[in-house]
Amino acid sequence: MYRNAIEPIGASKQVRLGFWRELLQPQNTKSMDGVMWCMLLCGYNKDLLSMQPTLNLISNMIPRIVLLLSLFSSSPIIGVNSLLAKHHNTAIPSLCRRNSSPMTTTSSKSTTELSAKSSAETQFITNKMCPYAQKAWIALESSGIPFDIREVSLYGPGGKPDWFWKLNPRGTVPIVTMNGENNIYADSELILDAVGDISEGILTRTADLSEEEQTQVSRWRDIISKQLAPVGKSAVLGGSMPKLRSLLKEMNGMVAGPYLCGERMTLADCAAFPFLWRIDQDYGIEGDGEEKLRDWLKVCLETDAIKRTVVRSWWWWW
Repeated sequence: MYRNAIEPIGASKQVRLGFWRELLQPQNTKSMDGVMWCMLLCGYNKDLLSMQPTLNLISNMIPRIVLLLSLFSSSPIIGVNSLLAKHHNTAIPSLCRRNSSPMTTTSSKSTTELSAKSSAETQFITNKMCPYAQKAWIALESSGIPFDIREVSLYGPGGKPDWFWKLNPRGTVPIVTMNGENNIYADSELILDAVGDISEGILTRTADLSEEEQTQVSRWRDIISKQLAPVGKSAVLGGSMPKLRSLLKEMNGMVAGPYLCGERMTLADCAAFPFLWRIDQDYGIEGDGEEKLRDWLKVCLETDAIKRTVVRSWWWWW
């Protein structure tokens, strides 16, 4: 019965991967039915298991499946045929090709470390695979401000620790606390603003920028959050790259060099690098009209403060 629900459509591997990805979203795996579908897809679509993106998705889902096995809910899962129909004409690329370990686990030792009081005035609570957390991490690394990193696992049977929820009831990273916990910033853009005001390192302090440079920084931050993030997501999930390539060429024309806004590193570089680096990893930024972005990425990877934030396992931004 379950096999017949998916086989008649004759979906390709790419189509089934899109189906698999959506099926494993939290809203679709809140019941034992969702777990059953996961297991059946593994059993009946063995060709999926040879695909690295599928292995990544399965790995990412293991903690959730373990949790769901302890539940006794019978709420229905959304229609299988409608999901397949949604992805039947959509080309799904090789998602997270280099994301070899989509989630981290926290050992008992690191759990103790996380709960211990730190001597640093600035605390950075993060998950190192998140691009939004990475841009805050770059800002901190390049600011010269002493800080401690407290990494949390966003998924897993143990859940997020109580102290984390107290700092940010939304349950998201990154979070930065300053002056003990007198100042709490639970949004990556707010963190950039706060760090930019007090930087003492390679990151140029906002007040030291000219009015024109500040305008450039604001423009870069806007284009990353309001254009590149949604356009990049659409390109990766939908497989259509022309709009993304067009945007990259537009951004290429904005690069002053060697950093985005000129000779000095600014918050624009912090905001842009995690997103453009991920696109480069899977799709390459090296075509005609993308040369300045290519050179900028090289400069970033030669900048120690940025290089320290690059990890082998990473997520996209959704």
